[in-house]
Amino acid sequence: MDTSKNKQIPSSSIIEITQDIITKIIEMIETRLHLASAEIEEEKSKILQILLMILIMFMFIFFGGCCLLMVVVWSVKPQYRIMTMTTMSVVLFLFSFFFGLRTFRKFRESTVLKYSCKELKTDQSILKDKN
Repeated sequence: MDTSKNKQIPSSSIIEITQDIITKIIEMIETRLHLASAEIEEEKSKILQILLMILIMFMFIFFGGCCLLMVVVWSVKPQYRIMTMTTMSVVLFLFSFFFGLRTFRKFRESTVLKYSCKELKTDQSILKDKN
């Protein structure tokens, strides 16, 4: 009878160990999926912001170019009109430059699944330490 108990104990402990391993792996996968979905939502909102900023930047570039063309066409008019149109052109080009810089900064901040990669590396190191 003692031999049958000894045979059952190791097999039950092996089953418990494998259940624990499978449970931990499933929890890791679940955590990664939640993290990945949250990061994808964040990236989606950043991409929409970037597209909106690009649209605004091109709008200001267009209006700045129109103002410069108007300055060329109306260059025979009195001096105050030329200065006004030149000032408007400069201001619109500065706006487009400002929004262009903001767009590039947002683009640099956008990293797809940055936190998921960090978590996967920590999981990998944890699994290597246990082995």
